[in-house]
Amino acid sequence: MRWAMLLISILMFAFATPVLAANAELGEKIFKRRCKVCHNPSHVRKVGPGLQGVVGREAISGIGILTEARINEWIQNPRSIKPNTRMPKYQDMQDAANRAAVIDYLKTLK
Repeated sequence: MRWAMLLISILMFAFATPVLAANAELGEKIFKRRCKVCHNPSHVRKVGPGLQGVVGREAISGIGILTEARINEWIQNPRSIKPNTRMPKYQDMQDAANRAAVIDYLKTLK
């Protein structure tokens, strides 16, 4: 029984890794199309903050620790969290799969 559970765990990890990589690749494409106008993938600020290491850090905007869930909320509807933000609400960011892909990409920016 232990061996079977170990084998299942190994197989799940082996198949999940390419999916996560593909999702991060999609997220990078979305980032380049929507986010890069205002954000750098490095630590350098543009109109908005640089996003290198963004997942898990304290937000410059004062909205708290940027967990994956908080980033998801922020991308979906920034003004619901900070009414005076200049960050727009993009229609394609209303899709949960697009937001998840962007967050997976942001996690690669270490």
